[in-house]
Amino acid sequence: MMATTAAAANLPCLPQTWKANNPKGRHKVITWERRSKSPSLTACYCSLSETSPLFRAAKHTIDTYIKSGMVIGLGSGQASAMAIKYLGHQIRAGAFKHILGIPTSVVSASEAAKAGIPLGELGNSSQIDFAFDDVDIIEERTLISVIGCQRLQGEESIIQEKLVLSMVDQIVFMVTENQYKRGLEGSIPVVIESLNWLETAEEIDDLFLGDAEVWRRPSIGHADPLGGDFPLVTSEGHNILDVIFTSPIASLVEVAESLEKVNGVVEHGVVSKFPAWKFARVGDHWSIVTLSTSYFGYT
Repeated sequence: MMATTAAAANLPCLPQTWKANNPKGRHKVITWERRSKSPSLTACYCSLSETSPLFRAAKHTIDTYIKSGMVIGLGSGQASAMAIKYLGHQIRAGAFKHILGIPTSVVSASEAAKAGIPLGELGNSSQIDFAFDDVDIIEERTLISVIGCQRLQGEESIIQEKLVLSMVDQIVFMVTENQYKRGLEGSIPVVIESLNWLETAEEIDDLFLGDAEVWRRPSIGHADPLGGDFPLVTSEGHNILDVIFTSPIASLVEVAESLEKVNGVVEHGVVSKFPAWKFARVGDHWSIVTLSTSYFGYT
């Protein structure tokens, strides 16, 4: 049975170790260190502070990796919002030409439109040259990441975000220092069909019996295993389950593979990349981790 005791519905997601078989392409992670309370998401969308490490990370991403003529995946989250706004500024200033943006969410599409970035449709772009994105947690050794834990409010889409990332030649993930983790515990978001959702939730609960609690995510109000009075419905019409692990995750990849076998599961928040990386400190506030790959493996 699904857990009914109170649980921390907003536990952070943490990924797990995985070895890749086919290194191919390029993958980067940018982290920055917050020295004061972070601005709200709305504040990030509305203003750019050139002294903010958050803005420096976004600016570095655009200045370093964007070139004219690129098709660019536009991420979702605080750092991505700043990067979108700065990219629009640079396009208007004439620094880049013939840029086409592919948004990962309704929110990033709206921000890109306001910033003046030309937008294309995902179906019309078989290949994306570069993308930047936020992730909720990234595992230090493997660079396996998890998306959709914190910011998903119905307008963002785990499905669309992972689809965009799967088509990318090169990607930069921008994360705070406290999101760049070694520990492996927390929650994993799972997108499920809303029809017969309880059967799917109970099957997942049985799958991780004793190791995790399964809660349907609410759109507003208090969280509980059933999703409260107003369960979250995504833009595709699905529900979100938060699989909240109460013990360390032994293998995130095995968890993802198990979830994919459950009837009613549409997608999950685990994004897997391949190792072979090096670390280089850049400045005092944030750093870059470089991963060389030529095949983006997704679970």
